[in-house]
Amino acid sequence: MVFQKRHVEPRFPPRHVLVLHGLCVPFCKGSSKLSRKRSHGKMPANWSVSWAGATDQGKVRSQNQDNYYGDPRGRFLIVADGMGGHSGGEIASQITVDAVIGVLNELDWDEVPEPEVLINQCVTAATDGLKDWVKTHPDQSDLGTTLLLWIRTQGRVILASLGDSRIYLLRENRLFQITFDQTIESELRRRGATREQALKSPGSAYLSRCILASRTCEPDIISIDSRDSDTWMLCSDGLTREVDNEVIHEMMTRLFPRPPKDTVHALVERALQNGGRDNVTVVVAKLQSTTQINTENL
Repeated sequence: MVFQKRHVEPRFPPRHVLVLHGLCVPFCKGSSKLSRKRSHGKMPANWSVSWAGATDQGKVRSQNQDNYYGDPRGRFLIVADGMGGHSGGEIASQITVDAVIGVLNELDWDEVPEPEVLINQCVTAATDGLKDWVKTHPDQSDLGTTLLLWIRTQGRVILASLGDSRIYLLRENRLFQITFDQTIESELRRRGATREQALKSPGSAYLSRCILASRTCEPDIISIDSRDSDTWMLCSDGLTREVDNEVIHEMMTRLFPRPPKDTVHALVERALQNGGRDNVTVVVAKLQSTTQINTENL
């Protein structure tokens, strides 16, 4: 996470939940007309998740402020990219990951709440965790973190995003960027500004939303029907600053037949080869219509 993104501008209203039937890139033209009925999905009852994840400090940063976690049963994945001085970023991302794990480990997976309810519970727990830390560490009041959540339920996947970490989906050899960067520049461009206009706006590189101790930000929440052989990728901006979408697509497609750990390793290595200017974290999960669950941590 770059230094200039510590400041957060509270300019924009929260997003609503989108339920994507089949598949549609969220927030594209016409997405507001999508049905918001609960999705039933097309995934068979017996299916599993194989996943792998890795994080690297990179070649420039003095510490790694990224954190990630994957549920051993393949039910949820978390990525957080922290920010803040005096090791605040590393602390913020770890507190956030731990808080979300606490919420999801207590969840009744036979009665999963609606996406808004579940995600808001996770965000509130993370925000409260940062607030509690700052009470005893006031010199770290500027700490914060991005947050990505991937939660598998029957027939669908619930996603949540705060910040500029990203979620991608590889389906039938097509790569979809499911989330968008929650920066001032990106928000302005989504509202019709040209790239040049957005870049000239004060604080264009700042995050517009993230997990903070000072206030609660509304996440983007997305629900997508699951399909066999879907491959998901969650990453911090340490990957996307160094590797563009076209290269990510080529690599994920080429490595699709191989275990997720191979894709993770290749993407992290490519980010390092291209400069490694930031911490880089990559988590890849593949859905399979089998009963065996295989989790691989690097």
